Amino acid sequence: MIRYFWSHFFSILLAFVALAEWTCTAWVAVHVLGLSLDWPVHLAAPFVIYALNRIVLGARTRVSRLRRRSDMVRRVYTGVAFASIFGTVFLALVGVLWGTAWAGVKLASAAHPGLSLQPITEAAVMLGTAGLFGVAGAIAYGYGIGQRRLAIVDLEVPLAGLAPGDDGLRVVQISDLHLGQYMSVERLAGYVERVNGLDPDLICITGDITDGLDHVETTFPVLDRLRARFGVFAILGNHDVYTGADAVTEAIRTRTSIRVLRDQVAAVPVRAGRLYLLGLDDRGRDWAHGVCDHPSLDALVAQIPKGEAYIVLSHRPDAFEHAARLEAGLTLAGHTHGGQLALPWFGAVNPSLAHFITDYPRGTFAIGSSILHVNVGLGVTGQPVRLATPREITVVTLRSHVCS
Repeated sequence: MIRYFWSHFFSILLAFVALAEWTCTAWVAVHVLGLSLDWPVHLAAPFVIYALNRIVLGARTRVSRLRRRSDMVRRVYTGVAFASIFGTVFLALVGVLWGTAWAGVKLASAAHPGLSLQPITEAAVMLGTAGLFGVAGAIAYGYGIGQRRLAIVDLEVPLAGLAPGDDGLRVVQISDLHLGQYMSVERLAGYVERVNGLDPDLICITGDITDGLDHVETTFPVLDRLRARFGVFAILGNHDVYTGADAVTEAIRTRTSIRVLRDQVAAVPVRAGRLYLLGLDDRGRDWAHGVCDHPSLDALVAQIPKGEAYIVLSHRPDAFEHAARLEAGLTLAGHTHGGQLALPWFGAVNPSLAHFITDYPRGTFAIGSSILHVNVGLGVTGQPVRLATPREITVVTLRSHVCS
């Protein structure tokens, strides 16, 4: 069942989106506009919307002017879909509250016959309507200010085997650039400048570098401006694999000075010793989930001299438990985008779709002395929208001892 769900995820999502769009539309029609809708309309409308979704989201044109308009239509349409999903979830929560209150009134009415359900229903309608408009505003924010926000995340990580003379080594991680439609050359140049301004000793790019290769003549020279004292290293992600792993690797190697690690170990001379980087090729159980046991990891760890410091680079975070069993001090990953759309939350991890694809949706995790950091990415996929999930550059300061 789970495998079927993820293999048919987008078809199921499209059906749910149609239902959600009609739920929100009907709510506004009835409770805001005061319209009356018969049950045949409620029955037929989701099927009509589903068909319309397939037409709008599947439409393509080769005429550039029309393509820009088509992209804009899809962007607005997808924004409505996102708002509908979150809005329907909110309405479901309102429904649970209303149901609980209704049951309470029914129980209390035995002792107090005069109690009425009308105030509760009116309050639920007001709350649901306010929530829908609030969700719509939040999605609009995500397409505007939200997707332009950038967070610089600072971490200190003790790394076993790191020479005392290398204490304080700065590793800057970026991930999920998704060069292409939603990453302009100007925006990329700004991010490269920010990374270089962080004074990195090493830069690690943890996959999903590009969506396609039609833009590499303009984007890759900008990416090649990344500068670190001891080098810039990268691994591939699932979108790089979709583009063509060998083609992406060749393009990076011929157009930049970035070293691509594909199930390879790099022994990097740093200040006082060597730091080993283990770069894993992307392997997934499906588009969402990575493998829990990477077939190359044991052999790569075996190449490292005993007692030397090393970092595992894995696009998907699912291999972390395997790395922890091998006593890897630090694993850097990406892939999840932190859900890209998350619910604002006051805890450490914002609830999002990423929670359904991995136990490590975003942020920093620990198993014993092994640390994982999941970077939520610099780029976007699907749509240029981010909510409660700003773009991220991570600065990892390595320590040669456990800080007290």
